[in-house]
Amino acid sequence: MDRTFISTALIAVVALCGCNSPMQSKEERAAKDSANAPVQGVPEEKTESAKFDTTYGDYRISAITTGNSSMRDLMLAIGSKKDSTRADSTIEKDIKGTLKNLMVGDLDGNGKPELYLQTVSEGTGQFGKIYAYDLSSKPVVINTFSLDTMQQAAYRGQDSFYIKGKTLVRSFPAYREGQPDALTANTRGIIIYHLQKAGDTLKLMPAK
Repeated sequence: MDRTFISTALIAVVALCGCNSPMQSKEERAAKDSANAPVQGVPEEKTESAKFDTTYGDYRISAITTGNSSMRDLMLAIGSKKDSTRADSTIEKDIKGTLKNLMVGDLDGNGKPELYLQTVSEGTGQFGKIYAYDLSSKPVVINTFSLDTMQQAAYRGQDSFYIKGKTLVRSFPAYREGQPDALTANTRGIIIYHLQKAGDTLKLMPAK
């Protein structure tokens, strides 16, 4: 019976040692509690999105961007107004800037539309960029390299784009080189772009 009592007492002592002992320092108890605390998940960065819908003739067009300031993807859906259940879609990864405007026109006069999407960069410059697609069949990228290589001293961003007739027009505040302010509130630079065939592709080129 004495042996039974001694064994039971030893078990109780071991159990007590496994708990937070009142003899432990505050630092030891805090370290142990911190180690046993549940791991907190990293919060996901907020996703921004923009969506534009329009129609042109028999076409039904949607443009959607998803992502954040470091990376955005563009999804296009092109369908017929007569059938809302089907659409051809394409995705362009890592577009630059925030989607601001959607324009549709037939700049080459072939009876099939093209889609022109304007994005603007982050920050005060608000530099404009155009993503363009030929909608003759499935969406095909139009070369817009000439729009991305602005070398004019008067240009400092804040672009506006619009379609006029068979041309794409770019308008922006005009600056004098070395001056911090635009020449006047009504002085704007204008560049007119035509859509041209280049082999099997289309490209936007400034008028000469």
